[in-house]
Amino acid sequence: MRSIDFTPQWYLDVRREYRSSRSRVIGLLVVLGLVISGGVLAASDSKAAMADLTVLRQSYYAQSGLVERLDALDRNHAASAHRADMLDDAAGGVLVAQVFREIAQLMPEALSVRRVVLHKSPRFSVKLDELTEIPKDIDRVPEVTRLEISGFAQKGRDIGSLVSQMSRSALFYDVQLRYERSNREFGVEVVEFVVDCKMPVFE
Repeated sequence: MRSIDFTPQWYLDVRREYRSSRSRVIGLLVVLGLVISGGVLAASDSKAAMADLTVLRQSYYAQSGLVERLDALDRNHAASAHRADMLDDAAGGVLVAQVFREIAQLMPEALSVRRVVLHKSPRFSVKLDELTEIPKDIDRVPEVTRLEISGFAQKGRDIGSLVSQMSRSALFYDVQLRYERSNREFGVEVVEFVVDCKMPVFE
């Protein structure tokens, strides 16, 4: 037997519309839930990012003080290194005894040194514009250490030998014969001389 459905069409249309509306509402609720979840996650990530940024800023400010202290240590190290170099310079150099020993070894036997004059330059240079009071004799301080040797020799070749030996020595440079003249001393014919040279700074 064929069944007959007596349900009105309008009722079926209403039911269909109701089911369609309910599906749309459920879909909207799902989308809304996803949006809310995404917003919560984004807010959580933003909060975590702000916390990380705060930690980063604190680390940066903490390091800025450390960098300043490191710069100060670098300046102190440079000043200490400069003072150490000055102490090394002050501790080094040739002794006066070594200078006279060198001259005695280089002199020919027929030569006599009567006078040695040393014009010694200061070990440390001073900038005049940094001095509060400039000494009156500051202009008379030589810039280069000079040594002047005068005496007598039997012959001129003895003087030439002295000049040659001093030129080959590590203690003297720019050795020059300034004066040479025949003279008579104590009834003996001699050659009077003056030798001038430059020297490195020494004690």
